This record gives sequence, structure tokens and C-alpha cells, in this order.
Amino acid sequence: MQFAANLSLLFPTHTPWQERFERVAQQGFKGVEILFPYDHPPAFYQQYFEASQLQAVLINTPHSAGSMGYAALPHTHAEFRQSFDQALEVALALKAEAIHIMAGLFQSHSVEPWQEHLHENLSYVLTQIRGTSLRVQLEALNSQDVPDYAYADPLLLLPVLEDINDEQLGLQFDFYHTLMQGLDLLAVLEHVRPYISHVQIASPQGRHEPDFEQYPELLHGLQYLQESHYPGWIGLEYRPRTSFEQSLGFLQAFLANPTD
Repeated sequence: MQFAANLSLLFPTHTPWQERFERVAQQGFKGVEILFPYDHPPAFYQQYFEASQLQAVLINTPHSAGSMGYAALPHTHAEFRQSFDQALEVALALKAEAIHIMAGLFQSHSVEPWQEHLHENLSYVLTQIRGTSLRVQLEALNSQDVPDYAYADPLLLLPVLEDINDEQLGLQFDFYHTLMQGLDLLAVLEHVRPYISHVQIASPQGRHEPDFEQYPELLHGLQYLQESHYPGWIGLEYRPRTSFEQSLGFLQAFLANPTD
């Protein structure tokens, strides 16, 4: 399996981008995620990708402060297309593999038919990326961290994925969000496995590096992915308790626990 380093969370915000790329490359990583590479022109990030020979694995669609995206919201199709077009331009410049389509926040107790809006916007997205190697992904965000996000349970996304049935659309499955939502990680993982195109991992408490002693289901989830020959990336989207380098011990612990 391939592990990708999330450059946005793994380092303090004051850490220079050049240093982040260099430290990740020194640890042997080949791929990286950047949540929102929009503070600088694409050429700014390109220079570090080229120098470090790292692959851009994943970026998110941009959004205004407090919105968490637009893809599933009513009356925001223009805003969504603008944000996706910006993400597409950056993704192509950075040769990124995938874009996470962010869905947006609803007012509490809303009964809006978010699936319809999401479906319409995904039709636009898939038309735009046709002929490229890009993939777009949907991710459920837990309702504790992100109240009123369009969807908190990965299972809610399966009807959308099944209905559209496009090889350039996949499920971004996050161990952290699943556990924070109080769901059975292995049960959900097994159910959604055919739709997964990208995985992310963190311990639920504090969103730190995986702690297999406190949360053995994290180890079991990784082992299941290994046993099922999952071919994609696993993004390390967590905040280290100490430093990035010191947080990587869980990788050795995973490798030291071979599956049966």
C-alpha cells in the first residue's frame, strides 16, 4: 500500500512549504496531499513538487470561509462551477491525481434534496475532466467537527456513486470521520470497499497519528485494506502529537503486524 503525507496538517502552519516538501521526501514518501493549494499561484507549488520529485495525490475544491463547499447546496451552482474550475486548473498544473468535491453546509434540520444538487454538479464535473486522468471524490465529514455538512455517513453516498457509475468518480473514505461519527469502522469499510478510490487515517481523539493500542480498529482497517489488495493511496491526514518524523512509528507497527 502507498502512504501519502498531508502537507497541510502534518506541520505547524508557520512551517515553510519548501521545508514540508523536503522533510516528507527525506522520510521516503512518494505522494502528498494539500488541502487548499490556493494561497499562491500554481507555479509556487510546482517548484517544490519538481525539486522533491513528489506526486500530488489530492487537493480539495476551494470555498469561502465557513461554507465548506457548494456541490450539494441549492442556488449555488454558479459558485460551485467557479470553485471547481479553479480546482481543476490547479490540479492540472500540479498533475494531481484527484480532487475532493466539497459539498457544503445546510441549515440545521434542513430537508433539502442534496442528492439532486450533487448529481447535477457532478455531471458538470465529469464532463470537464473527461479525457484527463483526474478523478473526483466524495467524502463524508463527521457531524461533531462539521455540523450540518451535507453528509456525515459514507453509506449515504453509495446511491449517488451507484447511480452515476463513472470510473472517474470515487469515494474518499476517512477512518477518522467514520469513527468520530460513531460508526463501526470495519463494517462500514467492508460495505463501501468497492467504491473507495482514496483512504485517509487518523486517531479520533485529537486527530493525532493512529494509536493502535487505544484504537485497534485502525490497525484492523489497514490490515483489511491490505488483505483486499487495495491499490490506492492512504493519506496521513492528522496532527502529530510532537513532530512529523516522530509520529511515523505507527507505520512500523503496522508493518510489524502482518496479516494472517
